[in-house]
Amino acid sequence: MAEEEKQDNQENSEENEIIIEEDENSESENNEQIEEEENKKKKLFLILIALLITIIILLLVLLLVLVLKKKKEENNIPKEKIEQITKKLQKKHIQKTTIDEFVKKANILFAKGEHQKALNLLNKLSVFSESLSNYNLGVIQIKEKNYKKAIEYFNKAIANKDNSCISAINAAYCSLQLKDKKRFEYYSHLAELYLPQTTTLKGYPYYYALVHYYLGEEFEALAGLDKSKSYPKITKELKTAIYNLYDDPYHAIDTTKDDFILGMSYARIGEYALAKPHLQKASLTYPLKAGVALALVELKLQEYKNASNNLKNAEKKDTVVYPIKVSLKPKIFDIQVAQQKFKKKPFSKDDWINIIFYYAPYKVFDITQTIQFLQKGSFGIALDDISGANKYLAKSSTISNLNLKMSQGIKEALNYHIVIANKIFAKLAKKHKYHSILQYDLALTYANLKDYQKAYIHFLRAYHLDSNNYLAGIFTLITGKRIGIKQKYLDIIQSQLNADIDFSNQKNKKYSALISFVTNNYSDSLSFVQSNPKNTKFNLAIELATLYELGEKTYFTQKATTLKTIAPKDVISNLIYFYATHNVNNIKKFALDYQRVFQNSLNNWNLNSVYYGPLVAGEMYIKFAKLSGQLAKLRDKLQNEVLSTNSDLTPLLKNLAFVELFSGNTEESYSLFNDLIDNKHQNDSKTLFYGAVASIAANHHANAIALLALAKAKNKQNYEARYGLGLLYHEAKNLRGATVQYSKIPTGFKSEFFDFKVKP
Repeated sequence: MAEEEKQDNQENSEENEIIIEEDENSESENNEQIEEEENKKKKLFLILIALLITIIILLLVLLLVLVLKKKKEENNIPKEKIEQITKKLQKKHIQKTTIDEFVKKANILFAKGEHQKALNLLNKLSVFSESLSNYNLGVIQIKEKNYKKAIEYFNKAIANKDNSCISAINAAYCSLQLKDKKRFEYYSHLAELYLPQTTTLKGYPYYYALVHYYLGEEFEALAGLDKSKSYPKITKELKTAIYNLYDDPYHAIDTTKDDFILGMSYARIGEYALAKPHLQKASLTYPLKAGVALALVELKLQEYKNASNNLKNAEKKDTVVYPIKVSLKPKIFDIQVAQQKFKKKPFSKDDWINIIFYYAPYKVFDITQTIQFLQKGSFGIALDDISGANKYLAKSSTISNLNLKMSQGIKEALNYHIVIANKIFAKLAKKHKYHSILQYDLALTYANLKDYQKAYIHFLRAYHLDSNNYLAGIFTLITGKRIGIKQKYLDIIQSQLNADIDFSNQKNKKYSALISFVTNNYSDSLSFVQSNPKNTKFNLAIELATLYELGEKTYFTQKATTLKTIAPKDVISNLIYFYATHNVNNIKKFALDYQRVFQNSLNNWNLNSVYYGPLVAGEMYIKFAKLSGQLAKLRDKLQNEVLSTNSDLTPLLKNLAFVELFSGNTEESYSLFNDLIDNKHQNDSKTLFYGAVASIAANHHANAIALLALAKAKNKQNYEARYGLGLLYHEAKNLRGATVQYSKIPTGFKSEFFDFKVKP
């Protein structure tokens, strides 16, 4: 909008300048009278001197009064003066400079808030110059936001062929404010028609830019703005608007000092830390739009509680301001990103805890009876990780029978059919609620299925039933931490463990090592490694986890080699061994070398752990396949297994759903996860969460909301689920739901899955 006052004098106009007539007093002296009174001069000399002094004094007083009066009139023009000028204007023309002076006075009146006086003055002036006054009257009506009336005045100015281009520009602006598209286009083209008339004016480059901006020719407008020396502030603002329009925030930053524009521009280029202080300042002036923009920036900065607070103003007014579109981060599908992420951190501490669960021993009442059962039913099953509790064995047939039924579950678990084992233990636990060993075995299957909520419940029950079941107590600490149990309650359990366990006993060193590892105090863990414990898979898992966290690469490789020797066809042992014996710093060669190993694994490794077993096995196998570009082959292998298997399809389908997702087959993955959740009742937090991820990938956001709500309910510490749910609520314009979720997420949490963009 150009609300320019008429600054450029039209020096080439054919206006006739008429000088204002002034009253002249002529003092005629009669020569004859002078001659007659010549003789009297001497007598009057003293009288004249006195009169002269009196006149000088009167003139000085009059001059002082005029100066004071003029100073007063600068801010206040008497009505009588206006009428006097008007009478003169009705009779004759006056100089244009005089008109300009009164226009300035009218502007002073307007600035003081005396709008009616300003309008009165300009209306009086219209007797002399109708076009000049109509233009200024139009400008004042714009300031009053009376756009229809302003257009009427600009039309009169255009009709008088004075200020035609500028009046048309302002009329276009008024049409824009009235949302009258046709009239806006009409006046924009009219301004273009009259534009040549302004070429001699100082402000021509600016008028040129503004007209072309209104016509939608922004690059043409920039050419004019680059040469414009008029209206520097508005010129910069218009440049900034054009740069923002063409997604050029870098130039926008260089052309403005406006905090809101700077904040938005920095945000658009991803400089959120620079954007934040500008938006904080701008929010004082624009609490709604700048406040919401600040909230979005704070989400990017992982300041979730602050973002929640800044969204509350929008929540109260029930307006989103900036609609967002939720998406998945592209890096979760990118092989290059997967490789770099693995290079930086191949295993997390959570990975090692899951590996410890993977190799943790199951327990039975009578180990001798169980071994006989397992050897008779399935020759070759490794038995070194089964532990017994003979002191609980009673003479009754009930306990003996329970032990045999539990042995069936252990057989399935050792064959990696973890879901079947879980069902066996769950069924037995309903009838035998007070057996610590049964509760422990059931909890361990839940832990391997990553249902930490149920695992925590049964581990805790097992430990309360038998304080000598140390693993149950330690695993209660681990799963409790996973699901967000308050630390004060976990401290009570740890204190009880410290009281129950005799750490001086060599047999109990693995328990102190586990507690040390869980609590990030690796002294006892390292002491356990140095004690050269028996080479069981469980002991080696604790040692490997400790050595990895301490960065002891040489000893790590030795232990990895030992584990592979003990379990030559096991998926986890082979993957750890490959990592230990290859240089991850050269990640491209690492990935290339694994392709050959992967091809060998399809026929020579026991892939039951991937198909049906603990989730960590499938996750690690898929991770290595992804970073080596072998997902398509794994997908084919899983599909063939689905077709050839008549039972226990659920774990297979779950892995296939993951592979389809990370292969980019989002609709197939979405369908598989929905089937698992709706028809096969897989309602653990992880399946629900990845079902939501697949839903977003396949653009089924409403389904994702439902699944993330369930996943969050299963595990309140699942911040990924909370963040995704908050964003989806935000996208759906449910700001109340969004702010609740954001407020529960700790500052600094970084989502690996979810992102958002502001809709254009």
